[in-house]
Amino acid sequence: MGKNKAKLIIVTIFLLLLMGSVTYFAKISSEPKTLTIGVYTGSYWDVPQGDSYHMIDYVIKKFKKRYPNVRVIYESGITKTNYRSWLAASLVKGTEPDIFIVPTNTFNILASDGALLDLNGYIRHDKFKTSDFYQAALESGQYYNQQLALPFEVNPSLMVVNTSLLAKAKLKIPNFNWQPTQFELLNKKLRQKDYYGVTENFNWQAAVNSYQGQLFTSDGTKSQLTSNKVMQGLNLITEIVQLNNNVNVTSAMFDQGKVAFSPMTLAQYRTYTSYPYHVTRNSNFDWDVIKMPSMNKKSGTKLANVSFGISSHSRNATLAWQFMKLLVSKDVQTELIKYSQGVSPLKKIAQSTTMKRMLVSEGSNLTTQKLNAILNSGNVEPKFKKYYSVMDDADYQVENGLQSGKLETEVFEMQNHLNEELK
Repeated sequence: MGKNKAKLIIVTIFLLLLMGSVTYFAKISSEPKTLTIGVYTGSYWDVPQGDSYHMIDYVIKKFKKRYPNVRVIYESGITKTNYRSWLAASLVKGTEPDIFIVPTNTFNILASDGALLDLNGYIRHDKFKTSDFYQAALESGQYYNQQLALPFEVNPSLMVVNTSLLAKAKLKIPNFNWQPTQFELLNKKLRQKDYYGVTENFNWQAAVNSYQGQLFTSDGTKSQLTSNKVMQGLNLITEIVQLNNNVNVTSAMFDQGKVAFSPMTLAQYRTYTSYPYHVTRNSNFDWDVIKMPSMNKKSGTKLANVSFGISSHSRNATLAWQFMKLLVSKDVQTELIKYSQGVSPLKKIAQSTTMKRMLVSEGSNLTTQKLNAILNSGNVEPKFKKYYSVMDDADYQVENGLQSGKLETEVFEMQNHLNEELK
């Protein structure tokens, strides 16, 4: 009888503990959780914009309907200029948001330091369709086979053409898909007729990009500044600088109808052509939109992006993933193109009737078919830790060489200097 009593007491204690644990965990799971978001105020693309928090508030409202017990907060008032340092400080202190905008020029560092959660596990588990995205946009958030961020909005470069000026100069308007050799020839012919070919926005990096030049090896250990394709690009920009006699050919000169070509981002173009901003233009000429010149139809377009990543230390990673999926959902992305000047990274949204109507309402010559081709021609910047710091150095070196007229003779020395930086 004593043994049975002891067993009964043990079983009773076990059941009480089990019930207590169940009650505790039930209480914990029902208690409100807090999901923190990292965003900044103002336009993603440095162009005029209305309520910069409209989209994040829109997503939060939809998220709260699905997860009423989750509190979603973000710190307002952080400017784009200060956001990078704010995020860095929060990462050092371990107070970073669960999900946040990943600054483009910080992505490689955050990725190499393990600050971002690999999303591949969630993608596989949820059978999330990455094929819905434009390839270059998706790859912008990849680092050594890890998907560390997803694009929320993209902003491709394109070329605006003053067709009236070309007609006046009796020159043929280039095709949508055109090559840098044609671009160079048109610049020469325009200068012979005392017009300017292209604004300063077409820089040495755009010239190198037009020939698909790779400035560094894929592993980021060596500079390839003297490689054939890079040199072709450098020769192109040198030719343009010499044709212009070092005149600073500005966007204002394009507005005045003195320049044939002006590279713009999509956001700049949509602002440039849309009411009320277009009424400030001083000129009266017709224009068209084509791709940036490229030797390859499938690459050559610089594709800026705003991407979100999840902290690798987040305690709410699964909830953050659910929030991220909402960011790139059809409904949210359709709302996005109404309130921002970029475009969705999702193929169907970028080619949708809504996008088409937006472009028409803005008086744009850009069609969704052209936009689709431009987005399909996007390329991806190299993915190694020192890329952005060494690119700043390369930019300084090459620009100085162009201004002094000594780029050709100094390029080998520049390459050696960059190799030292990469060690």
